[in-house]
Amino acid sequence: MLNEMVRNYGTLGKGLSARDNIVIKGMKALHLLAATAWAGGALSMQALSFLRLSSADPEFAAQVAVCLHFVDTWVVMPGLAGCLLTGLFYSSCTAIGFFKFAWIGYKWLISLCAGFWGTMFWGPWGDDLIARLAPLGLDGPLRFVRACILPESMWEGALQLAIILSMCLISVYRPLSFHPLHDNRHHAA
Repeated sequence: MLNEMVRNYGTLGKGLSARDNIVIKGMKALHLLAATAWAGGALSMQALSFLRLSSADPEFAAQVAVCLHFVDTWVVMPGLAGCLLTGLFYSSCTAIGFFKFAWIGYKWLISLCAGFWGTMFWGPWGDDLIARLAPLGLDGPLRFVRACILPESMWEGALQLAIILSMCLISVYRPLSFHPLHDNRHHAA
């Protein structure tokens, strides 16, 4: 189904592709757009959180909360979904694989955790789940986990943003790609 160039893409972990490979270049473009939406949305949410601190007016805080929900729902989550789908293509259809290189494993770990925890605890599902577990007395652990992962303070939000941005940097520099120390194919005699 896919040509040999696409299947062999990423064998060295550096993501080198041929000039004329439109499939890889198209996936890179989609992946970069999705990553931009995800990281840019997270940065926007952080800026909105700072804006919320600038006023003691409860109506203003409510408006900012609506904006936060909008950015999360229509920018951050589609960006995350796009990263997961393009990552799934890279991992399943090329030689990169899911955990062949440590930097890919790191990106999968962060992306899947962000998708699961963000969906489970950030949106209305988290509130509904806590409300259903409260009569049974089982809401305590869920409230604890929610308090640990949701950015209730500026520092927690900044930490989450730093983790997302670290994925962007690791994609550029790929510091966790391991190669043999003496690879004679690339050295002139």
